[in-house]
Amino acid sequence: MGFQRAFLFLVLMCVTVMVHGQPAEISRSYTHFLRQHVKGDMTIQKCQGVMGYLELTESKSENCKVKNTFIKANSNQVRAICTGGGTPIGNSQFESNNQFPVVICKHKCKKKTLCQHTHPRCEYEGSSSTRKVVIACEGEWPVHYGDDILIV
Repeated sequence: MGFQRAFLFLVLMCVTVMVHGQPAEISRSYTHFLRQHVKGDMTIQKCQGVMGYLELTESKSENCKVKNTFIKANSNQVRAICTGGGTPIGNSQFESNNQFPVVICKHKCKKKTLCQHTHPRCEYEGSSSTRKVVIACEGEWPVHYGDDILIV
């Protein structure tokens, strides 16, 4: 009986550590990245609702996040940037070879010193364009949105 329990524990640990071939820490970062930056059906009209739903705030504070970019694609299209669809630019960052439609949600307050709104009183407006995106990858997994590049 002891051997069976030990074997079952080992199997459960392997399943917990690996999700889709990812170590647990990468899985958390990847899931967070997808939730915060990949939304195929995003529109500029959805900025207020989605930003409120996601409860995005500045790091280590309750201040409203100034800007958040959503890539209008699916997870496989974005992951491809890490697996040959992007050009390495240093620090584990890759610039996408292709452009993506994006929606950029910006906090309506123009002067941060004049309106210190905190969540949940954040107001956002959206804009959209098509851009190359820069993401950080851990192995084959996107884990951080770095920037976007408008090609004119």
